[in-house]
Amino acid sequence: MTRSLAAALALTGACAAVSVLAARAGEDSARPAGLAARAEDGRSAASPPACELRLTDHRSGRELRRLPLNPLEPEIRIAFEHSVLGTTVIDRYRFMPGAVLVEEEFEGEGYGLPAAPGPGERLERVGTRQRLTLSRAVDPLVVRPAGSARTRVLLPGGDVVLASLGAPSVAFDAVGCQTSTR
Repeated sequence: MTRSLAAALALTGACAAVSVLAARAGEDSARPAGLAARAEDGRSAASPPACELRLTDHRSGRELRRLPLNPLEPEIRIAFEHSVLGTTVIDRYRFMPGAVLVEEEFEGEGYGLPAAPGPGERLERVGTRQRLTLSRAVDPLVVRPAGSARTRVLLPGGDVVLASLGAPSVAFDAVGCQTSTR
C-alpha cells in the first residue's frame, strides 16, 4: 500500500480509499453507486445525526453519558432487582419520541408487580417468568438508582450500572432518532 493510500484511509475512511483506487484505475466514477459522500469529519454527508440514548442528571441537566440506539427501533431495557423478592425485573421502553413502557418481565408475585393486566394490556407466562405487554407513556423517564436494586441499562456490549454514574436520579431521552408511533 502506498503512503498516499494509507493517508487517505486514515483521514477520510473507506469512501476516500474507493475514490483513490478508482482514480488509479482511470475510471470516470470516483465512487461506486450506493456509497454516500463523506463529510470532512468522516461521516456520511447525507446521513442524519446518530441515534443515541442521552443520560442526564435529572436535577442539574448535566449530561452523564450517551449510548448508541438502533435508529429503526430506539429502545432500551432497564433491569433491577425486586426489593422484596430479590428477582430481576426487566422493563423495555421505546422512544416515540418520549419514553413508552412497552413490556415488563418479572418472576414471582410481589409488591409493585402486576397480578392481572389492565385495559389494553396482556399478561402471559413465559417459562417461570411473567411478561406484561402494554403501552404506557413515561415521560419524562427518570430512574433513581438505588444501590441494592442494581439498576442497569442492558446493552449488547455490556450493562451500564446507573449507580456508577454518580447522580441521585437519571433522566433518559433519545436524541437524533427518527421515531415512529407504532
